[in-house]
Amino acid sequence: MRNADGIETALYDGVPMTPERRVEHALAWIAGDYPRKWLRLVNLCEEAARSGWPRIRRGDLYVLASQQGLDITLCREFRMDNNLWSVLSRYLLMFRPSLAAVIFPKTTKALDDGSIDFEALWHDQVARNTFFRAPTWEAAAKRGRSV
Repeated sequence: MRNADGIETALYDGVPMTPERRVEHALAWIAGDYPRKWLRLVNLCEEAARSGWPRIRRGDLYVLASQQGLDITLCREFRMDNNLWSVLSRYLLMFRPSLAAVIFPKTTKALDDGSIDFEALWHDQVARNTFFRAPTWEAAAKRGRSV
């Protein structure tokens, strides 16, 4: 079932898709092949920014991967739903604030009310030693767009 924003509100097993589960789902996607998958995503976005893309959206990732010559199986991993991209885009900005020039997450009360500690969840579920240049995506956006 989708909400008014078109976001899926339930996982395939029928469990409600709470904001925390959305973050857990994204972290599981990253952790599944960390650091390779994460760094491929970062590289795709940085290369697009360098190439002059005005905006990177979820649907652009597959095209970007294809244009950069990634194997089709790798390209397919970047076909994702809005639940995944809404969280990954926030982590991308925290990791690389400069990407705020091309990635513009939509503020969502459920994810952005301050109740979710994105950095702590990443450190618990993906890698403890990851350094984020900004504590939140909003701080990253301010920093990245002012550079």
